[in-house]
Amino acid sequence: MKHLPRSITDVFGVVLAVLYLTAASVSAAENSPNNSIVLLAEEIPGGFLTIDGSKGTGVYPDLFYEAAAAANVEVVFRFVPWGRAFREVERSSHLMTFPLTRLPEREARYKWLVSLDRDEIVFLSRDTAIDGLEQARKLQRILVWKGSSMEMFLNDKGFTNLLTVGNTAALIRMLRGKRGDAWFTVRPENLRDLNPANAAVKIVAGPVIHTESIWLTGGKSFVHTDASRRFTAALDELVKAGRLKQLKAKLGSAEK
Repeated sequence: MKHLPRSITDVFGVVLAVLYLTAASVSAAENSPNNSIVLLAEEIPGGFLTIDGSKGTGVYPDLFYEAAAAANVEVVFRFVPWGRAFREVERSSHLMTFPLTRLPEREARYKWLVSLDRDEIVFLSRDTAIDGLEQARKLQRILVWKGSSMEMFLNDKGFTNLLTVGNTAALIRMLRGKRGDAWFTVRPENLRDLNPANAAVKIVAGPVIHTESIWLTGGKSFVHTDASRRFTAALDELVKAGRLKQLKAKLGSAEK
């Protein structure tokens, strides 16, 4: 067998070296901080999102961890009050938040990356359900997340009895402790988080008042990385396949 000319073997050597370096760079990229997806959020009671150390548990974390595994990226949660989350994401080129309601006044301030679902908004109250807006107007104090779409909605309806609070745990304590008559918020898939055993009062949910389109978003200057493109594509596929609705249904049935 004849030996290949030296010029050809040199070419082969260069090609192999290029392939090796490319594979190495891809591997390094997938294990670098650039392969992390940072999500800013606050707790969402009712099984949607609970803080567990530096990780999240619940419907949304389950969905995001599945998408991350499919995209071969890492999801990192940072838990901060909603107002801070929205401000930080709005100014950032890489942070994301969820579930942010898509509103005309927010349209140009964020990049709307993945449509997640429609949230059902209700009044949570002690023992007796609040059935509608007219009944709610007569309450002394209605609790809402500070800077939230729920606050905007009630302000637009002319409500003057709102108390804005930035922390989910504080909202729950205030509702249970009678420092607010109702909390206008996302309808929980179950109420176990809000009704511990032997509680003196029972938190109940009224009928759906309205619905909102909710999204995974980045700020107006958000710039995709290879990792974020893979992650959002995988997340979009899961949502369109009905995975989020499956997780919510499973959570709801667990209470029955």
